[in-house]
Amino acid sequence: MATEMLHTYMQDHHAGAAAGVDLFRRVAESHDDAHVREVVSRLGNQTEEDKRSLEDLMTLVGTSPSTFKDLPARAAEKVGQLKPNQRLAERSPLSDLLELEALTLAVTGKELGWKSLIDIADPRLPRATLEELATRAREQGEQLEKLRLRCTDALHQD
Repeated sequence: MATEMLHTYMQDHHAGAAAGVDLFRRVAESHDDAHVREVVSRLGNQTEEDKRSLEDLMTLVGTSPSTFKDLPARAAEKVGQLKPNQRLAERSPLSDLLELEALTLAVTGKELGWKSLIDIADPRLPRATLEELATRAREQGEQLEKLRLRCTDALHQD
């Protein structure tokens, strides 16, 4: 992959990571289930660490995050909170489930990003680090799936 395309790819994933960290933080503060809030908070901390790892990898290939990409991604996460025909302060009963699904999508995208960087095989990027990050993302997805199932079980009981 040409260096410029690699830079763009990594900047795009960084923008997603910035929005993902915000989403993890919001869900950790607002989810109705205390256990879910605890797990999501821990996963949010890991996602922040993953974002810093990506920044370190970006430095290795000679690029850095793009404010012009990060800001709109973070703003889109905020806009995603708005639901038609609802007041801003009101949570839908489905918000907990939808937010867990959004986190799962974010973590899946992160895992695919690490896998793509492995496949690109740029010699500046340490394969072992990328493999560890991909494994961690997969494990995060597994944890989120358990939380999603817990949330759907709770919906059945209502």
